[in-house]
Amino acid sequence: MKCLMMILYCLLISTVLSLLGVFILQTMKVMGTAESDFINLPYGIAVGFNICLAFGTLPILFNLNNRVKFSPLMSGLSFFLLPFMLVLLSLLLMWDELWPGVLFALPYLSVLIIFFMRFRRGQHLKQYHQ
Repeated sequence: MKCLMMILYCLLISTVLSLLGVFILQTMKVMGTAESDFINLPYGIAVGFNICLAFGTLPILFNLNNRVKFSPLMSGLSFFLLPFMLVLLSLLLMWDELWPGVLFALPYLSVLIIFFMRFRRGQHLKQYHQ
């Protein structure tokens, strides 16, 4: 349950940060300046990109296995391999403008790194006290 809550918190925090970032960029007239029907499209893309990254983070559930949980390499791969591959794929798909892929992925990956560090610290303390 802890791993699933980690994914949900990561999704919620990163979605709020992404929407806030899109709002700030639109108020500064950096993106979405054209008056058209697609002016709110970056909000939908930000939410959709975070949902895709959350589905890519589902291998965190492999940490329920003790062999994966106590191995820093296996645990790190379960946290980051699929999200980084999704980010690289999105960067390859948006080769003409790289900054939207980076800006939409940055909040999620930052929050995921924080949760990974907290998770590893907790596993290190549990392993140390056993």
